[in-house]
Amino acid sequence: MISADLLLVAVGVGFGGALGASARYLLDRFLPGGVLLANVLGSLLIGLLFGALDEVTTADGPPPMHPALLAMISVGLLGALSTFATVSLRAAQLWMRRRRLRAVGMWCAHAVLGLAAAVLGIWAGHLLMS
Repeated sequence: MISADLLLVAVGVGFGGALGASARYLLDRFLPGGVLLANVLGSLLIGLLFGALDEVTTADGPPPMHPALLAMISVGLLGALSTFATVSLRAAQLWMRRRRLRAVGMWCAHAVLGLAAAVLGIWAGHLLMS
């Protein structure tokens, strides 16, 4: 049997995911480099969220954010916004067209910039909350 809490988290993740995937689609559709922007922005925001939460989390007190809301934002919204599935598909398509250097370069740009954005977000979250 599914608990009410688990159901709330699942619905929240689904709602957040719909928003994040829609935002990624619109960025990709209307901006050059929209998927890269979505991945870097999603990585920055998830880093900022967890960096800020890390600063306000105490062992004694209640969690700083309801678990369902945290899952909706992090797994749903930001996870769907910054998916690497689109990048993987495009890199594979380039690879199959024998544009291998471009495929590897695109994949590396997303991975490196995403990691840098997440680190920057964590640092900024800590800074904002301290």
